Amino acid sequence: MGSKHEGIAGWLILIVAGLLLVPILRLYALYQSYMTVYDTPAWSLLTEQGNPIYHAWFAPTFFIGAGVDYVIIILSLIALWLLFKKSPSFPKFMISFLTGVTVYAIADGFITNWIFSSLPISDEMLVYIKNQSYRQQIGSLVSALVLIPYLLKSKRVKATFLKGTGIHQPVPRNGISV
Repeated sequence: MGSKHEGIAGWLILIVAGLLLVPILRLYALYQSYMTVYDTPAWSLLTEQGNPIYHAWFAPTFFIGAGVDYVIIILSLIALWLLFKKSPSFPKFMISFLTGVTVYAIADGFITNWIFSSLPISDEMLVYIKNQSYRQQIGSLVSALVLIPYLLKSKRVKATFLKGTGIHQPVPRNGISV
């Protein structure tokens, strides 16, 4: 019989929900970006030299961001697969995923704010863009600060993913294992 802490329950349900939402929200964001920027006259204003709001880094940043979003979608699906498989690799993979997404959100936010701060756009638009960046950065950071310690210390995570692997198993004080 398994431990009362074993299984996908408790805070692991929040991780499942978050991982299920990642592909949906990222695909929606990609669609919105495509519809509001790439497939509009705004694209040429932002990416063609000589236009009043041209910035040399806008197009590369846009495409790199889209590529990273696709990578995040794929990694979230891998994380879900590892989670439902109850793979011992899941906790480390998820910690790496959370760390990577947080680092990306912070870097992307700084680059986005730098690009748009140099454009002749209204103060209201600049505040909106910065607030969106800060919201993404704070959300990623809070998720990482809450979930990484949970993945490292939780009895449920150890019982569900690491049981029988020898990972995180207590070492007897006398050095003799049973």
